[in-house]
Amino acid sequence: MNIFEFSVPTQLKFGVDVVNRLGNVVSEFGDKAVIITEAILHESGTIKRIIEILEKKGCEAIVFDEVIPNANSKVVDFGTEIVRSSYADVVVGIGGVRTLSIAKAVAMLANNSGDISEYLDGKIQENEALPYIEIPSTPRNPFMFKDEFLLTDSRSNNAKIVKVKKLTTKQVLFDPMITTTLPRRYTATTVIDSLANAVEGYISTKSNFLSETIFLKAIELFSSNLMNAINAPDDIASKSFLSLGGLFTSLGLSMSCTGIVSSLSYVLNSKFKIPKSFCSCILLPHVLDYDITGIPTKLVKIAHALGEDTAKLSVVEASIKAIEKIRKMIIELRLPVRLDEFGINKDDLIIVADDARKFEVFNYIPRSCSSEELYAILQAAY
Repeated sequence: MNIFEFSVPTQLKFGVDVVNRLGNVVSEFGDKAVIITEAILHESGTIKRIIEILEKKGCEAIVFDEVIPNANSKVVDFGTEIVRSSYADVVVGIGGVRTLSIAKAVAMLANNSGDISEYLDGKIQENEALPYIEIPSTPRNPFMFKDEFLLTDSRSNNAKIVKVKKLTTKQVLFDPMITTTLPRRYTATTVIDSLANAVEGYISTKSNFLSETIFLKAIELFSSNLMNAINAPDDIASKSFLSLGGLFTSLGLSMSCTGIVSSLSYVLNSKFKIPKSFCSCILLPHVLDYDITGIPTKLVKIAHALGEDTAKLSVVEASIKAIEKIRKMIIELRLPVRLDEFGINKDDLIIVADDARKFEVFNYIPRSCSSEELYAILQAAY
């Protein structure tokens, strides 16, 4: 067994209604918090609840809810202005992956000089970030335990990952009850996106024994609870298990990384505004078709985690069954299966392939993949 290192200094609180502890957590750092969030969370009453929790603890809450779908790096500068001018003590991020990345970026930038474009261009963070607390509203965030965030550069519409100092995220409050307000279709796409993250983390050459064990459990949780959560929206147990699967995936990714699906999805989202989770639904089976010759044994284990019986099958047959099970899940959930459903021009796919190939994760994919091979995957998914 190869030597591996594991350290997650970020404190985590997970469980139903754990968000009620937010006031105690914030008060450890001060009495004024800026909440970076998305306006849709007003509809479920989540933001009102958060404000009340903070006020009961004597903390002032300033809400910045201008993180719209497909928000880019400009929002970071706007949010940072509010944090700096209000002399806030802590930043609280509440929302999906994009919102949490923007919130983490604001926490970093608020205590450092310049604007976000400088850091997108490679400027190194000098000062510690303002204390940052994270509350996910979906069962996914590949950056939860990573010292980095993902942004769309407003100048070029390129997706970029920026490194930050260790322990920027002080605490994560992962409350499954917040995810129960998600619409049926959005629940389905975010879980498939999380499944894609878990699968890619598992097959990455960067993964190790511990992360592989965690990823397989996450895949099992997604597979065994997704349909229950979709068909019975009030099933708190199923939603909690999906959130636990998302937590395990984020934990595994602290030791591993995603791969082709995520890289292509980031570019498709930043360049053409196709939701990242939809891209994952479309691309995951095609990427696994490409990878099958390099990871047959791992695909057999994925098939087991998905609940498939492979006892009488060859390794190749069992590998194919894993991919077909994922395809079947996506079709049964009536999720997108083709890129042309989103109006993207087929001629633009080569640009997507070239841009995706620049991400660092390509150093750890299980089978080497050139820009031309990425282009072929995109054509198959078109």
